[in-house]
Amino acid sequence: MKISIKTLSVLLVAVTFAVSCGPTEIPSQITDPIITTAPSDTANDTTESEVQSTTPPDKDDPSTDTTKNDTPATPPIVDEEANAGRFEGQTDIKVTLISGTAGAYTLENNVLKFTALKEDSVYSVSGKLNGNIVIDVGDDHKLDLELHGLSIVCSNTSPITVLSGDKISITAKKDYKNYIYDDRTAIDENAEDAHKGAIYSEVDLEICGKGKLYVVSAANNGIHSKDDLNVKNLGLYVNCADNALKGNDEIELESCNATLIARQGDAIKTSNTEISSKGNQKGSVIINGGSYYVFSASDGIDAAYDVQIDGNAELNVYTDKYSSYSEEVIAVTENVYYVRYTSKNYKYSIRYYNSEEDQTWVNAEYHSSVSGGRSTYYYYSIPKLTQYSKIQLYIYTSDMQQGTDTEYLAATDLMAQNDAYDTFAISSRGTSLSYQWTNYTTKINDAFGGGFGPGGMGRPGGGGFGDGNSDKSDVSTKGIKAGNEIVINSGIINIKAYDDAIHADDSTQLESGATPKGNVTVNGGNITVYSNDDGIHADGSLVINSGTVKITNSYEGIEGTSVTINGGSLAVNAKDDGINATATSGTGVDFVGGKVYIYCTGDGIDANSRSSYAGIVFGGTDVVVISNSSGNSAIDTEQGYTYNSGKVLAIMPQRGMTNEATHCKNFSAVGYNANVGLKEGDYLYIADNGKIEMEIKIPATLTAKVIYLGSNKVKADTSDTSANNHDEHGVYIAD
Repeated sequence: MKISIKTLSVLLVAVTFAVSCGPTEIPSQITDPIITTAPSDTANDTTESEVQSTTPPDKDDPSTDTTKNDTPATPPIVDEEANAGRFEGQTDIKVTLISGTAGAYTLENNVLKFTALKEDSVYSVSGKLNGNIVIDVGDDHKLDLELHGLSIVCSNTSPITVLSGDKISITAKKDYKNYIYDDRTAIDENAEDAHKGAIYSEVDLEICGKGKLYVVSAANNGIHSKDDLNVKNLGLYVNCADNALKGNDEIELESCNATLIARQGDAIKTSNTEISSKGNQKGSVIINGGSYYVFSASDGIDAAYDVQIDGNAELNVYTDKYSSYSEEVIAVTENVYYVRYTSKNYKYSIRYYNSEEDQTWVNAEYHSSVSGGRSTYYYYSIPKLTQYSKIQLYIYTSDMQQGTDTEYLAATDLMAQNDAYDTFAISSRGTSLSYQWTNYTTKINDAFGGGFGPGGMGRPGGGGFGDGNSDKSDVSTKGIKAGNEIVINSGIINIKAYDDAIHADDSTQLESGATPKGNVTVNGGNITVYSNDDGIHADGSLVINSGTVKITNSYEGIEGTSVTINGGSLAVNAKDDGINATATSGTGVDFVGGKVYIYCTGDGIDANSRSSYAGIVFGGTDVVVISNSSGNSAIDTEQGYTYNSGKVLAIMPQRGMTNEATHCKNFSAVGYNANVGLKEGDYLYIADNGKIEMEIKIPATLTAKVIYLGSNKVKADTSDTSANNHDEHGVYIAD
């Protein structure tokens, strides 16, 4: 269950080191056929010499509201169909033996119970049951229960409960519609004999068939197996309060046509990470073919171990406010930031920033305290000034003067303002301070108390906050999340997530004793994501080998300990960094092949490696990167980068961190840079002896520093027309 914040008059900011969620939409040429990226109601106010902003959209125009619930026009199975099986009156049910043990069932007091199989058996069930089905056939034989037009309504227990069986299959037969209604109140999952699903199984469960199955649960899970859950070839609709599909050990979906709705919880979830008696790792979610529309208040897919997507599956995921079914969504306030900490011994200020000439300080004031359990949190409020594009939080001891950067205890990096989260939640570990982005609440739950990842707030002269907890909220609302690895081999994947769209974790303690990897690998497919936080986040390595990846909206587009682009096409629209590698040694970002387009208002490509000229290696990828914000760089490293091959065009404000972008070991031999005035809608081209090597349609007016890697003999110029064929991002690259 999530904490529901309904206030819309205050904005909270919770602190997570170095990573936060920005609010302001930026111009983009990244197209999205399913997920519309609407402009926000704020714009970056920068000096005219740096960025000329387009007119902000009308706040009252719903077409420009990025927080509205965008739902697909035609889900595979619509809600109206799911209610067609409800009935009033008595039980009228037919049970037919197809094969196997005769007389292996009883029907008493509206309970249909299958027991005492002597061999593998198949039974058919049809009609209306105002009660429930229990399957308890022992561990030696299999039962296939065929549904030939069955409706079950139950309000006192799970409509279908499987207690034992060697293998249990529930098959919706072709041309038949079947309905399961669980009208109970919420069940305590930890209670003894808690059967939390409308269909609940203590053993491996298969749901299959060429027919349709509708499962509606008023307050509990949809389909829940304590072991493996295998769903195959089915037309499936699940609408429930908590988890639509839960298989504690594993979930495998194959060639289904499914609509999965979790109004308060995760839609698809596994929970165990042990090694089975057969030596198999538990906890994975496997999707092999089919079409899926997933709507969840929390995570769309939450796999305790791996997520693997194959078979050209079509997967559409909408989380939190982007699901129109969510009963509790995370809301942010509009005109105030909050700072939250367990001590009253500190003072806080925010520096609002557009440029060195256009900045201001605002001091925090004490707001309130919230107590619960073993903790008390103190909130301090700071008015949100939306006319500034960047913010920086400073912390002072009680004897220091607020509103200055000459003496302070700690400070964040300069970051984009944040429409997704509204509270800086500060924590301490030893002598270091850290923070995470979250949202204001007057409740305290267990999630507040821990889970903060490594990193520290910067002291004077020592840099900014480090990376913190990958969850930027007290509730995880990610699109696809895994406790070990995510592998996407093929398919069409569209995600609109309030949190990270795709996220692999390396901090979860696996029950098998293995060390989680936190890797994300894309081997193919067509992936389009819209995220209020990271587009794709890997606590370990993030590798794109092939396929098409479009991040139409994000705070940080791509983030991993290391990032490798071996092939495929990547397009990123980010309010902060386009690509960020957090490794402090070795190669952070390795460009080997494929194409990359980045438009952002942070650093375009940011590597934290301190290895000399190793932070970024350009080795064959064609890259266009635009950083449209002063104080940032299109290419940013700690100790320089290496260029070997590929065509690289980097664009940033002249008043940005331009020295970082030319910090290449052999720049004079392979690179070119120039100051160029760019006008939105015109074309910037790079020519070598009259031949255009690269060209881009300019997405925003900018007095720019233009850098090209690939030759030191080229020239940059602009034109208001072009005869070249540009891709969907406005880019042309010569063969």
